[in-house]
Amino acid sequence: MAAGSDVDFEAELDRLYGLPLGEFTSARDELAKTLRAQGDADRAREVKKLRKPTVAVWLVNHLAHERQLDVQRLLKAGEALTKSQAAAGKPETFSEARRDERHALAQLAKAARELAGRESIGSYAVDRAIDTLRAASVTEEGRELLRRGRLTEELEPPGFEALTGVAKPARKDAPAKTKPARGERAEKRQATQQARERVRQLRAEERELVKAARAAVREAVRAEAEAVSARSRAAAAEEKARAGSERREASEAEVKRLG
Repeated sequence: MAAGSDVDFEAELDRLYGLPLGEFTSARDELAKTLRAQGDADRAREVKKLRKPTVAVWLVNHLAHERQLDVQRLLKAGEALTKSQAAAGKPETFSEARRDERHALAQLAKAARELAGRESIGSYAVDRAIDTLRAASVTEEGRELLRRGRLTEELEPPGFEALTGVAKPARKDAPAKTKPARGERAEKRQATQQARERVRQLRAEERELVKAARAAVREAVRAEAEAVSARSRAAAAEEKARAGSERREASEAEVKRLG
C-alpha cells in the first residue's frame, strides 16, 4: 500500500466479502475511490476489478464468517481426504475423512438453508454453495480462500478419483515409435479410431457416473442435516420431559409435606 495510506487493505477486503450481496458493488467502488484518493492507484485498480460474487459464492463467504468452527472442520476433513488419496493410504482412513466431510457439510448445508430462507434465496444456489464448499476444501488454494471467506467464483466438485479415494495412475512414457508398413498403418488407423470411440463412450459414461455420485453426496449431506435436526429436536423433547418429571416430583413432594 502507498505510504501514508490509513486503510487496512486486508481488513477492508474481509469486510467487503462479508457484506450483504446488494451492498457489494457500491462498497467495492467506495473502497477503490478511497484507495485512489490516498495515492494507492495499483490497489484501487485491483479492487475495482473485483467481480460481484454470485449468490452461491456469497452464501459460502457468509458461512465462512458466521460458521467458522464448521468451516474449520470441513477444511480439516478436506485436507485429510487429499493427503489420504495422494498417499494411497488405508481405505478406512479415507472413509473416516469422508464421514467427517459429510458431517461438516451437513452442518453448513443446514446453516446455508437457514440463511437462504432469510434472504429469499432458492435451493439451486444452496446446492451450488454446497458443491463449492466441497470443491474448495480439497485444494490448498481453495482452503485458504474459504478460510478467509474470499471466494470469487463457484467451484466444481472433485471428480471420480476424489469421490472414491482412487488415486490416478502415474503416466508412463510411451516407447519409441517405429514406422509401420502401409498395411499396418491402415490397421493402426482403424484401431485408433475404435479406441478413440471407446474413450469417447467411457468419458460420457464417466460424466454420468460422476454426476450421479455428486447427486448422491448432496443427498447424503441433506440426510445428515435432517438427522442433525432430528437429534436436536429429540434432545429438546427429552429436556422438556425431564423438566416435566421434575415439576411432577416437586408437586408430589409438596402433597406429602402438606398431608
